Amino acid sequence: MSNDVDLSQGVDQAKDLLRSIASNRCSDFSGTGVVFYSDLAKLPHLQMGTGRENLKVAKCGGCDIASALISVSSKRSPYHDGFHFIDMWSWRVTHVSQFIAPPIPDDAAQRIHGSGARLMSAMLASLLSGITYVGLVSQGGQVHLFCGGIDIADEV
Repeated sequence: MSNDVDLSQGVDQAKDLLRSIASNRCSDFSGTGVVFYSDLAKLPHLQMGTGRENLKVAKCGGCDIASALISVSSKRSPYHDGFHFIDMWSWRVTHVSQFIAPPIPDDAAQRIHGSGARLMSAMLASLLSGITYVGLVSQGGQVHLFCGGIDIADEV
């Protein structure tokens, strides 16, 4: 696993945030993806939309971040698509509505299984150096948290 941040503390924060989003999601919640990172150098990404999305969602507390991500994940929001990035060192949202294009490893067909573009992107991105976790909350509230290509959401 590629990681520069304390996994024991970070995994609890990430799970708590994703569970808070799932529990408090709005009726028109579209689902959301969150990249928890220490370094983005290996993850190709691009701002979706007009490029002028400087949304002020960077809050200090997990509840504030959860509320902000729930808000931007409403189907009415222009920011609902793509992945949102959280810097693991500062615990701040640094990017919203990002298209990610993680590279596909040569052995992906043997190692990676799942369906849905967001799920596969999350799994693949979690394999990259500098990416600590990639979390998903589905429209129906199902939580996934990938680390090294493995869903650890249900682990203690």
